[in-house]
Amino acid sequence: MKRSYTILFFILVLASAGFAQKFVAQTSKSQVAVGETFQISFTLNTSGSNFKVPNLKDFDVYSGPNQSTNMSFVNGSMSQTITLSYLLAPKKEGKVILGPASVTVEGKVIQSNSLTIDVLAGNPATANKSNTQPGAATAPTTENTADNLFIKSSVSKTKVVQGEQISITYKVYTRYQLRGFQDIKFPDYNGFYSQDVPVNNQQVQVSNENINGINYQVAELKHSFIFPQRSGKLEIQPMEAEIVVRKRSNRQPRDIFEQFFGGGYEDAVYSVKSKAISIEVQPLPADNKPADFNGAIGDFSCKIQLSKDKIKANEAVNLKITLTGKGNIKLVEAPVVTFPEDFETYDPKINENIAVTGAGVSGTKTFDYLLIPRHEGDYKIDQINFSYFDASKKEYITIPSPELLIHVEKGDESASSANVFTPSSKNDVKVIGNDIRYIKTFDVAFKPKNNYFFGSFLFYSGFAIPLLGFVALLFFRKKHIDENQDAIAVKSRKATKMAKRRLAIAEKHLQQNAKELFYAELSQAVFRYISDRLNIAGADLNKENIQSILIKKSVSAETVATLLSTLDNCEYARYAPSSVSGDLSSIYNNTVQLITTIEDEIK
Repeated sequence: MKRSYTILFFILVLASAGFAQKFVAQTSKSQVAVGETFQISFTLNTSGSNFKVPNLKDFDVYSGPNQSTNMSFVNGSMSQTITLSYLLAPKKEGKVILGPASVTVEGKVIQSNSLTIDVLAGNPATANKSNTQPGAATAPTTENTADNLFIKSSVSKTKVVQGEQISITYKVYTRYQLRGFQDIKFPDYNGFYSQDVPVNNQQVQVSNENINGINYQVAELKHSFIFPQRSGKLEIQPMEAEIVVRKRSNRQPRDIFEQFFGGGYEDAVYSVKSKAISIEVQPLPADNKPADFNGAIGDFSCKIQLSKDKIKANEAVNLKITLTGKGNIKLVEAPVVTFPEDFETYDPKINENIAVTGAGVSGTKTFDYLLIPRHEGDYKIDQINFSYFDASKKEYITIPSPELLIHVEKGDESASSANVFTPSSKNDVKVIGNDIRYIKTFDVAFKPKNNYFFGSFLFYSGFAIPLLGFVALLFFRKKHIDENQDAIAVKSRKATKMAKRRLAIAEKHLQQNAKELFYAELSQAVFRYISDRLNIAGADLNKENIQSILIKKSVSAETVATLLSTLDNCEYARYAPSSVSGDLSSIYNNTVQLITTIEDEIK
């Protein structure tokens, strides 16, 4: 028993020693090759704000800052450790010294230790070759990455006819914890017409799937429907993406807690590519192909109707052809319709109501023709047949139209195109209708004799107005140049306008309930507004300078206190979002009101 108490005592002493160090910088490797990825992390075991990372110009940043939070209990007291990590790759060889990061704790700025990285010569493409499987681009692993992380592209059919609908999906399968995606490259679908299934939000939905007894996390990145536009053997190129996953780290534990509770995790980036897909496209059969076939492939119905079948000459009537079905309806062209010679016709108005869902591309497409018969009589529109190819039945199907008869009565003589006599030959109207001039029956406005525009007031005004306008333009141009010569004054004038733009971005994050992005954008909007409005350089932008300059500008102490409190809350929320409460809408409205108040008091 006495020995157990002694061991517990030493554990608590070591834990207390660990808590005494507030801000620590660590690296997974101190010696790396050019292009080799490694991780740096900054650990803070107390609450802080205004974190500033050292200059990373000598590195490519693959991921970060990635935040993790650990809760610990010692002697009944709870402590919180926040870690911000970056996944980096050096750009050139040599010894690189990463300066200390800084953070504000209880009003004081503390700094972490510096890190020295020895970068050796190496090939970025093979820097991790000894530690990773082909296709990986990150931290060491002895696992078979190809079995644990891959992209699968799937098509509903590999043998189709030209124009037939094909479903294609791209899914990521992983046994690691998904963290995100970057540099996604989808194929161009050369030789295909494509339509993507829309997603309801920007968040990728993750599900579980079992393959050969192994459970995978599955994320569907894209679902599309493609239609081959030519026959032959067409190839769909692979999809490529860099996938960020979280996996157990092989590095030594950073503190006593990782030693007891199983070590830490780190983010890794893998370059993954799917396989190419070959599609065999056969031409449409020539046998029994209807003469009026216009490329429709799928399953369709057709409805043809006239708005009315009894009208007077020179009145309009509508012929509407409505196609409904599933397939390449977006590509279907207007049917060829032969109208009577005495009808004046116009190009059809096309209306589409097409939806792309997981079941395919379907909807309606309407062709609306406007017709104007010019002479009385009984007319018949030639039969309008709609033909399409049913890919499932492998045959052409023709939908006949109903009989379309129009009875045209004698039109009104007051109509614009009416005739003044009933000709024996309709061709006479086309000639005589152009040389008849009707007597004017409405009031005619007469002008006094010798009243000319030349020499009048309006005549000379036409010369003077452009000259005066040009002089005014020069005046306002010079005034604009004078006002914009002072860069500081211009920046100050535009501060409020720029703040509104940034607040609009924060409002979008508010609507999506993205707390971290909302607070980050809100903080940037306020800081940039103060920097522009008060002409404070970025290096001097701290709370003490802001408070001093605002007081000199006669801004009330209450407003200054509210501003500093808002900045503190935003910074705290960025690094400990789970600890922040309150209505985001109220916080957003209060910030907008705060900027308005500052603007009014400075004026």
